[in-house]
Amino acid sequence: MALDAKLSSHPIEVDCPDANHINQIFDALSYSKAASVLRMLSAYVGEENFLKGVSLYLKKKLFANSRTHDLWEGISQATGLDITGLMENWVTKVGFPVITVSETADRKSIRVRQDRFLETGIADGEDNETIWNVPLAILSVQDDGVKVDKSIVLQEREKTIPLDATKPFKLNAGTNGVYRVLYTPERLSQIASEAVKENSVFSLEDRLGLVFDAMALSRAGLTKLSSVLTLVEAWRNEKEYLVWQGIAHNVQTLASVWWEYPEIVERADKFCRVSALALSGTEQAVSDRNEKTLFVPLVHKLGYNYPEGEELNTLLLRKLAITQASASGDEGVVAELKSRFKHYVETGDESQVPAELQPAIFTAVSRYFLAAGLAITSPGHEYGGVTEYEALIHIHDNAKTPHEKVAAIQGLSSTRDPALLTRTFDFISTRAREQDIIYFFRALSSNNKARRRLNEYFQDRYDIGHCTAWQYES
Repeated sequence: MALDAKLSSHPIEVDCPDANHINQIFDALSYSKAASVLRMLSAYVGEENFLKGVSLYLKKKLFANSRTHDLWEGISQATGLDITGLMENWVTKVGFPVITVSETADRKSIRVRQDRFLETGIADGEDNETIWNVPLAILSVQDDGVKVDKSIVLQEREKTIPLDATKPFKLNAGTNGVYRVLYTPERLSQIASEAVKENSVFSLEDRLGLVFDAMALSRAGLTKLSSVLTLVEAWRNEKEYLVWQGIAHNVQTLASVWWEYPEIVERADKFCRVSALALSGTEQAVSDRNEKTLFVPLVHKLGYNYPEGEELNTLLLRKLAITQASASGDEGVVAELKSRFKHYVETGDESQVPAELQPAIFTAVSRYFLAAGLAITSPGHEYGGVTEYEALIHIHDNAKTPHEKVAAIQGLSSTRDPALLTRTFDFISTRAREQDIIYFFRALSSNNKARRRLNEYFQDRYDIGHCTAWQYES
């Protein structure tokens, strides 16, 4: 959706007058958006009807060529609905909508409006002419229980829908729809409060959708960042890795927008260390870090070791929490990762650097160590030292697994020291294998101190073959 939110996006289905254009046409929009639109359609008509329609389509076009409308006709036959009319704009028009939700004064109805969503806000003029047929999938709490109404489709610019707004409700139940939903700050806060309850009416998919919608809408300037932080604050006791991963990804993306403004990046990092309430000043000063931090409590709860038979959700959540806490500069986590690296380098004991944590450990030592070696400094004020850098080169050259080598590359690319960055770029030019260049570039592009230099490096060597892997990836 991030790609499709750009003004330069293109429809799923476009003309291909020349076979040589295929590689330019078939991209994430052609595949991922197309798959998402089909998932939305399946949720709207029901999986059984959807698969029945696909079966009819396949049988009818057996050993023959087909067009998009042939699939729509098959699903129309299975459902008795006008699927062609429903789906036409989703595949032939560029972009997707944002649904703005407001409540009437008597709170007996809601009003919804659709506009094309762009990463810069709502589209203007001729860029906002498309009217999509939007399955709203409204989840609401009623006297007789929870109901998800999949029959309501927004086929016009605006529509008023009868609904008891005094009780919890949410559009795009299950987050199957290819659109964003913009609530008022008050309604978003109410949904967030309901979502954290045990046996909440809102599912994991609903929580994921709320996180990604809120962050995207905030970056587009359609809602205040404070509303998003309040949402995240309410979910500090969340247990699911996917929700935390969504929070981490979006906070990083938000900080990345302001990567050349250190004071803003520091505030984003601080948010990962200190909770939204503490940042806003609505609580006392941060006297108890365990209760007022975002990722660190997860680290303390889950630890650094990986017992056998552990659930995948816990395994992934531990890695994410440690990575985020370290990246944000939490001194306690950085100290632990430093200690583990020192033990590994001195003894070769691999138990202290499990594979899952190697990227976080190698990045931390490159980013935060002093040149003298082992003393902690305030993260961001001192850079990784030569001793640690040389150790990472040794690990890279003698890596026991491909994963360890890639982790070492990430570490070498994470230094913030200008002289060591120069060595990394020289390493790419003189020693790195061609298939490894992309790993260097990915890590360097995430390093605020290296982005400008990476751009210059790429431009200087574009025509001499050093960037083959990068060209292929992009």
